[in-house]
Amino acid sequence: MTKTLIAIAIGLVGVYLFMWVAGFYDRNVHPTGPHESSAPPPPAAGTPASSSDHLSGLPPQLETSLNHAKEAGSEELGKWLKQFGRQVQDPRLAAIELDYVVLLNLKNHKAARERFVEVASRIQPGSPLFERVRRLAPAYDDP
Repeated sequence: MTKTLIAIAIGLVGVYLFMWVAGFYDRNVHPTGPHESSAPPPPAAGTPASSSDHLSGLPPQLETSLNHAKEAGSEELGKWLKQFGRQVQDPRLAAIELDYVVLLNLKNHKAARERFVEVASRIQPGSPLFERVRRLAPAYDDP
């Protein structure tokens, strides 16, 4: 009888420790609980999505195709710009082209630098994209 009670007590302590460790893990590794939204956090300030989504110049019907092109990479975004670029106006067009330049730089720095110079020449000091161009400029300066 005593051995049975000791075994049950050890089992309960083991279950308690397991639940405590699992709870600790959930609280520290997965800080959002089941009652909270599991949506990803908004992009950080200065990222292409947060700095250009609010700009005017993009017809609403092109928003979805633009997002798909950005997710697909530089080649798809380049195709998107060739196909729909004439329907988009600055400053949003310049923001999309800067996104393209950043993606293109991973594959072809020379082409990215040429496109950056072209886009940067359209950006005036009062533009909402001026700060982004200023931050990107050192990466695309001539070697």
